[in-house]
Amino acid sequence: MKLVPQGLKVFKQKSIFVKMLLLFNLFILIAILAFGYVSYTQSSSLLVEEVVKSNYKYVEQARDNIDETLISLDNLSYQVSLQSQIRRALYLSETTWDQDQLLFLDIIKYLKSVKLSNTLISDIWIQFYRYPIVINQESKYNLNYYYDDIYTTDQPTGWERPSPTHHGLTPIGKFQATTYGVSSSVITFERTVPLSEIKPMGGLYLNIKTDDFANRVQGASDPYPAFIYALDINGGVVFNSKIRSEQDGLISSVKGAITEKVRGTGAREGYLEQTIAGHSYQILFTSSKVNDWTYISVVPTAFITEKANAIRQFTFVTAIICLIGGLIMSYFLINRIYSPISKIIGYINVLGRTPSNQNRSAKEDELGFIDRIINYVYYENESLRGSFEKNLPALRQKFLYDLIEGRVSSANVQELAKEIQLDFSYGSFQVIVFETVDFSLEDKISLRNRDILEIVDGMIAELEDVHISVRSIRKRNDKIISLLNLDHPNPKPEVIHDFISKVMSYFEREHSRTFTVGIGNIYSSVEEVPFSYVEALSALQYKIVKGEGSVIFVDEVGKMTESSFSYSIEAEKHIINCVKTGNRLALQQHLHKLWGENLQQGDVTPEIITYLSQALVGTAIRTIYEVQSTTAEIFSDAIDLYKEVNQQIHLEDKKEFIERMFQSISDWIHNKKQGQDNTLFNQIKDYVENNYHLDLSLTILGENIGLSPSYLSSIFKEVTGMNFVDYINTRRVEQAKIRLQQTQDTVVDISEQLGFTNSNTFIRVFKRYEGITPGQFRQLHAKENAK
Repeated sequence: MKLVPQGLKVFKQKSIFVKMLLLFNLFILIAILAFGYVSYTQSSSLLVEEVVKSNYKYVEQARDNIDETLISLDNLSYQVSLQSQIRRALYLSETTWDQDQLLFLDIIKYLKSVKLSNTLISDIWIQFYRYPIVINQESKYNLNYYYDDIYTTDQPTGWERPSPTHHGLTPIGKFQATTYGVSSSVITFERTVPLSEIKPMGGLYLNIKTDDFANRVQGASDPYPAFIYALDINGGVVFNSKIRSEQDGLISSVKGAITEKVRGTGAREGYLEQTIAGHSYQILFTSSKVNDWTYISVVPTAFITEKANAIRQFTFVTAIICLIGGLIMSYFLINRIYSPISKIIGYINVLGRTPSNQNRSAKEDELGFIDRIINYVYYENESLRGSFEKNLPALRQKFLYDLIEGRVSSANVQELAKEIQLDFSYGSFQVIVFETVDFSLEDKISLRNRDILEIVDGMIAELEDVHISVRSIRKRNDKIISLLNLDHPNPKPEVIHDFISKVMSYFEREHSRTFTVGIGNIYSSVEEVPFSYVEALSALQYKIVKGEGSVIFVDEVGKMTESSFSYSIEAEKHIINCVKTGNRLALQQHLHKLWGENLQQGDVTPEIITYLSQALVGTAIRTIYEVQSTTAEIFSDAIDLYKEVNQQIHLEDKKEFIERMFQSISDWIHNKKQGQDNTLFNQIKDYVENNYHLDLSLTILGENIGLSPSYLSSIFKEVTGMNFVDYINTRRVEQAKIRLQQTQDTVVDISEQLGFTNSNTFIRVFKRYEGITPGQFRQLHAKENAK
């Protein structure tokens, strides 16, 4: 209990810790308040900016979706204007227009196919200027009857008046149109035809439902509560996204005011923040790249500020929690820092020792007090440090003895080694035992009387670029035990040889002394060091065979003398598969690996090479049998593979012969398979050539050439170079091109002759392979012939 008052006495002298506590807390408070203020004041503006950026991308995406649709419609209308029957009908005179009814029937069918192939088009019709006729996808009508009874709009259009000049696909307005009694909101587009005349001879009209345009912009606005709508050049609303909520309804009701603000800027794109009818809106607008439409996206500012308020509340609560937590943590942290000071003072008082007050300053604080105590402890224990240095060699020797005898664990080896200034930088260990020959370690071996252990340990420093350290100890009077700490397997194997050679050469050259050396294996843990030591001693026992003065590895002791080789069933399967598939590189790799595994051993004999070579010949013969052939068929009757490989004198000759043998088998298999593929290809080609106009399938083809459908499906592309459908369609398209050039048959007739289910399928397939429709192909061919 007396320690506490002593600590408080020093604490009250001049408590720097109190100042640290106050400054630390003040820093935390300022940082939290600054962060909270910035987050509180800037969250709204940053969030608005982020929403505006994101919404601008969405409105651009909506614009691009509509532009792509308009480009697609423009291309489609252009193709329609080039249709030969339509161009022919435009040139009919007022006296002959009602004489060719089949021509108009073809036009009606064509318009119907156009409408069916494009789901966006709700109505399509052609108005002829030279005579009062309108043709749509259903029938031919008198001009007045069509616009009075078949197709009516909620406002006058003046379509019965011919357009004086040419123009491409152009929007002419949004209408509430009724067709055959069905009413819908549509946007009508017009293109004058044909372009080859100075003045238009007719008009092509397309109706697109406004809901279809709305659906194309709806997906772009889903991530935010944005309301998107489009304006024409006169400021009229062409279409808008669907009303999904009361909020969308509110925005829709103020579209007029928003439109005036946007048009008032006179810009093609931009950003506005406007308050309309008491509500604030973020307004983004951009212009179409293909026509004069303007796209406007509106986001209520209240939606953004609602999230900003939530962020502000969260920031405020977080700042309060962090402040309270910081105060608590700083208090305990400072208290923890000061606690050791009180203990130091108490220990000094208990021991009855106090440091000198000679250098003590009247303004000394706790940190100065700690520094003075440390200096006192350092000088008080200087004598102990000197005594430790004198006993350091003996401590090292004791530690190394404990290490090779298994009394040190991995958990504390680094700590103990550091205390006695030993460095074990690497993770592997190996023991080498040098045993004297005809001399004792107590003998005086030179006038300089150098320590023999220092000589041995110093030899490793003479080697370049090694990752090994050596520590040696004596064992009785006849053995030096060297513990190698090495970076395994980075050191090259010859490094150990070089180290031993240097030690042996030095003692033989300088002192005429010889050692017998036993070498244990390398291990990766401290606990396994005794194993390496025992192995080194076991290797030394083998000196009765090798002779004294030899260098003996433990791997040489007790090695089997029988000749054997390694050739697993798995390795044989790999080689057989490589030969069958013709993979020459993989075959060479497997053979190289097999030779390496058997020839890198120290006791390689001619018998091993002979047995392995014969085993590989057996593999070759097994491969020949599996492909249902014979050695005579692939090589010749006069060749005996076993005899041939035995006649190869050198190892490299045997390797070369075996590789040639396997390659000959692989080439034979490849040639046989190629011949089978050519025969099958000719069968397929002949059958398709004679039956391409029928309803063909893999099942029918397989039955006629004698193969199962599943097997034929698996090899068809390999044999022909394309899949079944492409192969049949390619043949049909080639025939179609011939008939389009040489006959006057209609597209419908040709499609039936070639086996297509209908003319639409024929047109789609032909365009996929040739890039143009059959009609366009025939027109181009006719023009080339006319030239």
